Amino acid sequence: MTDEPVWEGAWEVEFPANSPEELALALVVKDLIHGTSFDIERADGGADLAIDYIAGDEVDGATYRLLVTAEATGSPDADLVRDVTERLLDQLVDEAETLVEQRTVLAVEKIEALGFRSVPEDQERWDLVVPDWLAPDGAEVPFGFRPVHAASGQPWPTDEQLDGHGRIVVVPFAGQVQLLAIPAPVDDADGEPDAGSLPVLP
Repeated sequence: MTDEPVWEGAWEVEFPANSPEELALALVVKDLIHGTSFDIERADGGADLAIDYIAGDEVDGATYRLLVTAEATGSPDADLVRDVTERLLDQLVDEAETLVEQRTVLAVEKIEALGFRSVPEDQERWDLVVPDWLAPDGAEVPFGFRPVHAASGQPWPTDEQLDGHGRIVVVPFAGQVQLLAIPAPVDDADGEPDAGSLPVLP
């Protein structure tokens, strides 16, 4: 599809963030959609469509905003992309709820005891979920920075902790930061989203 047009759609999706659990759910949804990509074959004979998703976030008081960008290659059908995105988000919220229900609190620190430092590409961890707004200036999000103990500079969580869990989610709330361990998403084994689970589109 290299000769076909590339265009973008963007959405803001609000989630409540009145508790660590609510914030964790929103962060897991962001992690699930970021990097998702799949192809859509139109049953009506229309042009095929390839969609790649990028996700960011911001927080405003008790409201978490998921910032979703869809880069689409192929048919410039905004309604189709919006429909696919809404259906995908519904699925991912359900999956995130299941994952967060299985959470384990690994550690809790006061936020002033931590720092956030940029890391080189070979130290990035895709299994560490950290809110974008905690990134230091110049850091690549979402994987180009990590929390560290301010006093020692040691990563928090450690690589050993990350290796022992599917995902670790960093949840800042009310002056504290929790490390929540959750299982790996079901599609980690394949490295690709289950696009076939989306409803068939006309």
